[in-house]
Amino acid sequence: MQDAAMEVLRNGGTSLAAVTKAISVLEDSPLTNAGFGSNLNLDGIVECDASVMDGLTLTSGAVGCITDVQNPVRVAERLVQKQIQGGLSLGRIPPSILVGPGARQWAEEQNIPLTAEGGLVTESSQRTYLKYKRKLEHQEKRQTADDNIHKKMKTEKDDLVCGEGSGVQDTVGCVCVDGHGNMAAGCSSGGIWMKHTGRMGPAAHYGVGSWAHNGCCNGKPGVAVVSSGGGEHLIKTFLAKMCADNVQKEPNASLAVSSTFKNNFLESEFLSGVEDKHGGVLVLKHLSDDDGFREAEVLWAHTTDSMCIGYQLETHDRPTTFISRLPDSSLPGKSFAMEGKNFKL
Repeated sequence: MQDAAMEVLRNGGTSLAAVTKAISVLEDSPLTNAGFGSNLNLDGIVECDASVMDGLTLTSGAVGCITDVQNPVRVAERLVQKQIQGGLSLGRIPPSILVGPGARQWAEEQNIPLTAEGGLVTESSQRTYLKYKRKLEHQEKRQTADDNIHKKMKTEKDDLVCGEGSGVQDTVGCVCVDGHGNMAAGCSSGGIWMKHTGRMGPAAHYGVGSWAHNGCCNGKPGVAVVSSGGGEHLIKTFLAKMCADNVQKEPNASLAVSSTFKNNFLESEFLSGVEDKHGGVLVLKHLSDDDGFREAEVLWAHTTDSMCIGYQLETHDRPTTFISRLPDSSLPGKSFAMEGKNFKL
């Protein structure tokens, strides 16, 4: 994935193109919950969400609940390109987000590759869907026959396994800075297992799944952020944008990210009724001066058990990949792990 994106940059491509390429590779893999192999909704259909943001023009593009498109992130990228090109005939404004059948129709008009109906469903995802469907139907029958619904919900909650913290949740995201200092961010997701048809997740929400800003003015650093985790938790807290804003305001990026998780997520008033709050971010901060000095800092934080991380510089022969995990003494959804690394560019 990083190799494909790095090839784009080495050939003079933009950070936006590199982000789109990296996510496209991940969407093509059945191992992730994005594109091919995504989780199925209640009706047994793959509905994908994706977004990208260009830090130079501050333009974002997103698709929600899109079906049968090989790479949803490419539709989001094309939406950005069309907005940058300017207005439509008769003074119409190009769309920044498209959902459902209209998104698929627009993708086809833009000659973006489609799949056959159900072409994003794998044998593995189909088997998992049928297993969860049987569990859901079984539980609903037992609840109907039992007057004490709340008690039955409590005793059976571990068998349902279709919430935010279950099943394949490996949604994907990428942040990048190119040789001109331009930032970009993007993410893609198939959403949670057994979600209601038409449920648009955080990957398609403005300021939630991805955010990028070149900074530069008034000494602001450039920043790119992507998020993942419990969809409604991320949406209520605008986690990506909130994190990016704090990184640009606070000189110490580690302090900015940690304070975001503490004050704007775990202790957020918008999640006051939520017992376990699941979320994660990948952050890229970029600094430059008039003398050509450039520095980047990559940071990651998460309240989930683990988070897969990978990064690569142009001077690196191969990417660095690993799994970040919560300390054994920490409780998922109630505390967070955070790390980072600095680079001279």
